[in-house]
Amino acid sequence: MPAAATTARRCRELIEEWLADGSFGERLPEVARLRGVPQPEQYHAEGDAWTHTLLAVDAVPGDADPRVFWGVLLHDIGKADTTAFVRGRWRSWGHAEAGAELVPAAMERLGLGKIAADIAWLVKHHTFHFSWNLTPGVPLSRHQRRFMELPLFPLLLQVCAADAAGSRGGSDKGMKIALLADMLLDEAER
Repeated sequence: MPAAATTARRCRELIEEWLADGSFGERLPEVARLRGVPQPEQYHAEGDAWTHTLLAVDAVPGDADPRVFWGVLLHDIGKADTTAFVRGRWRSWGHAEAGAELVPAAMERLGLGKIAADIAWLVKHHTFHFSWNLTPGVPLSRHQRRFMELPLFPLLLQVCAADAAGSRGGSDKGMKIALLADMLLDEAER
């Protein structure tokens, strides 16, 4: 399998094959469990976590790094265990961390253990931007700039962009990710 998963396009073809032949749930039960997992309609008008995940995967460019594809496919797997109706709304507190813990077993099962640590990191950090107070024209903190210097950060932005594209609601995460991408570009040009 590792040689077959060299591009996001090929990864998508594998997923389509598994959905068509009925083996998807056996190969990736962590993702299959997202069927029927509710999400707040205000931010996810597209429906359950399964539908959101498929829309996000569709947003991954075919020439993207395979780690982006797997990061997007697995980004919300923690929601199956963390989603609860709290104070009148569906919430999934801690889903990124819970999902990151599930990634190594899933990647090993697929024969992609060599990239499991990278995928787990992408899943764990895919909600980082919610804690950043991002305002155009306001400089980033030292901590934020150091985080953006991490080698996987450009891939994380791609995961977050696909996540935002798969959301049909009132979230501003797409705007935040675009702002961060611009900041990263500005930093690279200096």
